[in-house]
Amino acid sequence: MGPPSSCTLVAPGLYGPRGLRATGFSGINFAPLETLLARAVMENVPAAGLEATLFHLFGVQCDPARDLPVAAVAWTGDTGEASQDFWLRADPVHLRPDQSRLVLFGGRILNMQQHEADTIAKEFNALFGADGWCLETPHPERWYLRLPEDPHIRTYDLHETLGRHIDGFLPSGARGKRWHAVLNEIQMLLHSSVVNQARSARDAPAVNSVWLWGGGYAPRDVPAHWAQVWSGEPVATGLAQLSGVPAALLPASAATVLEHRSGGAQLVVLDAVHSAALYGDMSAWSEVMEPLMQNWFAPLLDALKRRDIDSLDILAADGRAYRITPASLRRFWKRRRSLETYT
Repeated sequence: MGPPSSCTLVAPGLYGPRGLRATGFSGINFAPLETLLARAVMENVPAAGLEATLFHLFGVQCDPARDLPVAAVAWTGDTGEASQDFWLRADPVHLRPDQSRLVLFGGRILNMQQHEADTIAKEFNALFGADGWCLETPHPERWYLRLPEDPHIRTYDLHETLGRHIDGFLPSGARGKRWHAVLNEIQMLLHSSVVNQARSARDAPAVNSVWLWGGGYAPRDVPAHWAQVWSGEPVATGLAQLSGVPAALLPASAATVLEHRSGGAQLVVLDAVHSAALYGDMSAWSEVMEPLMQNWFAPLLDALKRRDIDSLDILAADGRAYRITPASLRRFWKRRRSLETYT
């Protein structure tokens, strides 16, 4: 017999935008997912949030008093290059005044183009390069700041702050105040950037700050827990590369993953609903959820019924894991309930 065949799905935002009801979308059949969750055995996991969940699934132990080294790992995922340098994510954001406070927006809201990111990197490096700092922009929405030494700060995950007032989320720690001043310098640079002048001319939101987070060095000796990783998410692919596990882009459906089931444990990251859930965009969330039901959850439910796989784990990156096996599917008395009850 070959190794046990299992599939683990990580799907942040699976239960809908925070604070909003997931039901009420006519035409979406949530039955496959609701059936899987109803027949599952739930357990708590010591991780919440996409990045923390991925580090947990790869068995990476990190100092709880420090940032998760998201930047160094994601750099590897985005570029295919391992690095021994200290990295911070320095993602482009738009700070919008709200009375006396600032609210943070980023990601798809900005619709950044690669040439814009590259131009800002050149402007940044011309100003800060003498300090040994280097801003790299391998992706228009994911920027990386390489530093010559540990800055000794604690930061907050960008995903925790989207759509929120930034008060209380700025860098803290031994040198936190110094980095507040650094952010002010960066904001002044961005204010005069040719990129923002062009964006202003076409009424696009200004890239008026960066969000510093996820600082650290890449972890060493990442355990090879998985036979295959399927994802376009850079932390997942970076951890796969650091552990020596093969990684491929997310396929269109579960069929491709099921073809590899005899190879052992498969990790799949379905992050398409993540951004919509974070921003409370119910329309975008529902547009993504419908094909997920048809292409992923329904085929995986059928695969469990046929015993084509031994187990399926579903994690919405909220500190809970749901395990379903062919045996647990026979618990007919566990009646399915609406998806909103899991939020």
